[in-house]
Amino acid sequence: MIQPTLLSISILLLLPHVHSLSITPTTQSSNIIRGSNKYGTNNNFTILTPSDAAQKVGVLPTKNATKGEWQRAWKLHRGLMKPLHLMDGCRPKDSKLALACLWWKALAGNDKSSPVHDYSLSYDLLPPITRWIVSSRVCRFYPRLHHANVEIRTAYLDKALTNIINTIMNDYNTAAASSSTQQQHQSMQKKKKKKIRLVVMGGGYDTRSIKLLEQSLLMQSVGGDTATSTPYNLLQRRHGRSQRRRRRWYHRLLRRNNNRHNNNDDDSITSSAGNAFINITNTNYNLEAYELDLPEVVTAKRKLLLQRLFRRRPWLQQRTTAGRMNTNDNGQEEEEEKEYPILMEANFNDLNATRKVLEGILLNNDDESENEEDVTNIVLFEGVMIYLDEGIPHALLELCSDVLKKSRSSGRSGSSSTTAALGYLCFADRLENIPGGDEDAAQLEMECTGWELVDFLSKPGLARHMGVARVVV
Repeated sequence: MIQPTLLSISILLLLPHVHSLSITPTTQSSNIIRGSNKYGTNNNFTILTPSDAAQKVGVLPTKNATKGEWQRAWKLHRGLMKPLHLMDGCRPKDSKLALACLWWKALAGNDKSSPVHDYSLSYDLLPPITRWIVSSRVCRFYPRLHHANVEIRTAYLDKALTNIINTIMNDYNTAAASSSTQQQHQSMQKKKKKKIRLVVMGGGYDTRSIKLLEQSLLMQSVGGDTATSTPYNLLQRRHGRSQRRRRRWYHRLLRRNNNRHNNNDDDSITSSAGNAFINITNTNYNLEAYELDLPEVVTAKRKLLLQRLFRRRPWLQQRTTAGRMNTNDNGQEEEEEKEYPILMEANFNDLNATRKVLEGILLNNDDESENEEDVTNIVLFEGVMIYLDEGIPHALLELCSDVLKKSRSSGRSGSSSTTAALGYLCFADRLENIPGGDEDAAQLEMECTGWELVDFLSKPGLARHMGVARVVV
């Protein structure tokens, strides 16, 4: 029977204190993880403790575990990657721990009490059968180790992205309302909706751009006709089926020892804490997302989206492939298919090639009616700089700010307000020239690379720097 097998795997994962593990992990060598040999007590005194960092972003802290427990959990998790994907038809590559992070994010995303709860979005990228070990019924039993550390940075980035979008929309609506002349006001009325372009540098198998789109669709449909197949109703029906499955004996067994989640067993998906994106106050914008990564990751993620995620969440497929309306040879309007998110190959260690890719995104608009009032760009880094060569992270930040400034001069980006940001930067990564968690050092690094630091927070781990910055006029 497959369930006992899966249960035994789950039990193994829940025992990081076992001292006799003989699993040999296929980890990245330390010399390709920039800064891994510099992570010591000398650089830690300015970094927030796990409990302080978790409290800042509203998640539970990581377990107060010994170094040995962390290492054993790491080895066991890495050793199980191949068995978990043994029968996986997609078999995505674990490039720079991207696959391991997907499992960690699925684990955190299935926790209804967490601000990174994603209605099983990351979970739907995982292979059938074996993904059961990180289901919402099982995830509560895992010790809060690596997935809880990743949860901290996920919660920070989601909240930061929410605040940025709210700021962009408030600035845009204020500018529209304060048009000095009737002609300007009519011009604003005729324009397309505000466009927000998200550029994820090193997206891996992360689902943030899709989560942002789905949450927007949920917010738009939650008050609509309940008889139609809106994303909200589709998720409600799916949630109802999972509620019925809880009557099975193993779900009752798993529930018995977990009083902490009793309040989350309501029959409505709205009873959960929800994710940070529910705090977006205005969804009247067009969202465009680009994700840049290594060729093997781009190929694997596209396969995961088309062959797995869109089949499990079919309401996303029609939304993510929708494009502009064009007129065909017969004079009829038809919708041009456009990938969402748009996946592009890039090697960030090659700065010249990376510049060409970014300029192709930020300086080349297809729509002739699009002008400097319409688009605001958000560049996001998460856990990618730690794998780049020395000097590249600093140069990459400088490159991004430079291209954003060029987009302003070419009339491809900006805002009606002369004080508004040309673009924003969100990061949860390992920046250069900041050995610990010193905010003054982060401020200096941002200024040297053409950014104005807006917010900064440190956390334990290699991707220890989290923050928000902007490029202003």
